[in-house]
Amino acid sequence: MSTVHTADHGHRVPRGRLLGIDVVRALALLGVFVEHFRTNGWFRAGPVHDTGPALLNWVNVETSSRAMSLFVLLAGVSLALMTGGSRPYQGKQAHTAALRVVVRAVTLWLISLCIDEFAPSVIAVYAVLLVFLLPFTRLRPRTLFILSAVSIPLVTGYAMWVLSAHMDWMRADTPEGLALLAHPGSWGEYFVMLVSVGSGFQFSYGIPLVLAGLAIGRLDLYSRSVRIRMLVTGPCVALGAVALYLVASKLFGVDKLLERRSPGDLVWQEVFAMPGPDSGYATSIVGIVFMIGVALGLLGGFLMLTDRRIWQRLLWPLAAAGGMTMTWYAGHFLYKAAIGQPKTYSFVYFCAIVMVTLAASVLWRRWIRRGPLEWLVHKVIMTVVPRPKLP
Repeated sequence: MSTVHTADHGHRVPRGRLLGIDVVRALALLGVFVEHFRTNGWFRAGPVHDTGPALLNWVNVETSSRAMSLFVLLAGVSLALMTGGSRPYQGKQAHTAALRVVVRAVTLWLISLCIDEFAPSVIAVYAVLLVFLLPFTRLRPRTLFILSAVSIPLVTGYAMWVLSAHMDWMRADTPEGLALLAHPGSWGEYFVMLVSVGSGFQFSYGIPLVLAGLAIGRLDLYSRSVRIRMLVTGPCVALGAVALYLVASKLFGVDKLLERRSPGDLVWQEVFAMPGPDSGYATSIVGIVFMIGVALGLLGGFLMLTDRRIWQRLLWPLAAAGGMTMTWYAGHFLYKAAIGQPKTYSFVYFCAIVMVTLAASVLWRRWIRRGPLEWLVHKVIMTVVPRPKLP
């Protein structure tokens, strides 16, 4: 699994690496770019409060929260692969893998603090979720899927409870960025905020997503039959969530209640909300179920496609970028800070950013296996928790 081979077109890829997962990571990355490089004009950016052409506005709205939800679920998939995939590690191997996960989480948290110097980062949430998932890494896929399903209404209920009467939880005066390291007395309050309401409930609504991701990663993702079941089941789950939303909208007028955004309509908002301006989509039951279905379908489909040489070539730019998403996530914040944090962009400008990202990824991965930040995290992990010596 760790051996590196060089394909005839010069790409350095770890042998056995599931490129389909990298492709889905890249799609999530592009979704983050859509959200952070908001376009409201085809050739020139419009005024900040102008929604722009209908198509661009639709893309901005439909991407809202979905990319981050997909990233959270993929974190669960990655953890499953780090701890043995469909054959969870046992004994000393399991102990070593768990230590590496903890070191990875700490490293990601420190990287997140560095990014916070330029813009709010959510990597710290992923770091905490990785540690949270460790006790669940020995469970079977079916058990994990059940726990994911059970946790969805609990997450929604928690969000309603906070939003209805406990909004004061969202206020905390803790140092930001690397300054936090100099104030250990604030760490407790910082982590309480992070897991309660920080970053828009990312930790709480991430629980069912990472559990589902861990369950997916525990499947035999190299099996064609498993991939086909994912490809069929995923769209069915997503379409079922959309159908529930449409039925509720037409029969019970939920769409009107969602538009009002009044406290009395909070239950409807948190249960049925789908993507839209100021919606509670990320924490809604329908929204979470929809994203789990989308992720299943995308992973099943791209895992099958990337088994074929022609599709490996066509999708390689996405796979290359997906293998260094942490670098690009941090890098796009640095870039925005360097150009002055503009609020809106043109569609042409956005396309240029995407093309540069894909081209640079292909060039980098032609000679180097990992992205800069990915290499740093790997180096720290292997230094702190080296491979056990053979007897």
